Amino acid sequence: MSAFSTVRKKLPATVLQPIVKEYVYRRVRVNNALPVVKAMPLRWVSSIDFFTGAPYETIHCETGAVIPFARCTIRGPRTHKKNYIRIHSGDFSVFSIRLQPAGLYRLLGIPAAAFTDEAVDAACIPVPGMEALVEQLMVCTDIDSCIAVVEPFLLSRLQKNEARVRGSVAVQKLAAILHTRPVPPAIKSLQQQLALSLRQLERNFVKEVGVTPKVYSRMVRFTNLLAYRKEHPQCSWASLAYEFNYADQMHLIKDFKAFLGVNPSAFVMEDFAF
Repeated sequence: MSAFSTVRKKLPATVLQPIVKEYVYRRVRVNNALPVVKAMPLRWVSSIDFFTGAPYETIHCETGAVIPFARCTIRGPRTHKKNYIRIHSGDFSVFSIRLQPAGLYRLLGIPAAAFTDEAVDAACIPVPGMEALVEQLMVCTDIDSCIAVVEPFLLSRLQKNEARVRGSVAVQKLAAILHTRPVPPAIKSLQQQLALSLRQLERNFVKEVGVTPKVYSRMVRFTNLLAYRKEHPQCSWASLAYEFNYADQMHLIKDFKAFLGVNPSAFVMEDFAF
């Protein structure tokens, strides 16, 4: 297999930073007949992804069914390994708008839970201007040209939704707190700071982020653990379980199986599209 990958990232305009985390432009060039195959792992971030290069295949892990290719997909949090992708010879490129935890809800005005564990074809969502936006991005060949096209659209959406879609301050505050340290604090310990009952907080969080605060917190911790292991491959899973405040190694194994479908001993970072 011969594949070359390049990635560029940029921050959005200041006014968009409450809803957009970053822009990412990725290009993968596969130079022979052997495809690149990657499982799609968990991720807490939501995104709108524009596939501007050669198409790829998405295959359901359990059934083997091939999911129809879409030039633009809207993705909520991914809580488990559901699909894998296969990229054949050619130039694969994708421009991604990676959103803040409640950014998808604020941008579209649609409950985020509708996109959890899904890659929804943007053509199925009645968003004015989206079809034209996709067409314009298809001729862009770098991150700067993509940003120049997409930011006016995002600013327009934000202005139109400002009065109609109001995110919960408590949800935004809780999501921010859960990202302040490698091991997020317990949800119950934060509830008094947020001036909402746990039930109301959970209801709002699912609506705006797509998963419960507890699941989101688990995903953030597990993602932080994997990032640390990538930088420190010599660390044992047992020591990482302790470092990231798991009750024991079996607790970590439970998260591995839930989020990635494998045991730590069988985990290979390169098998997944992180």
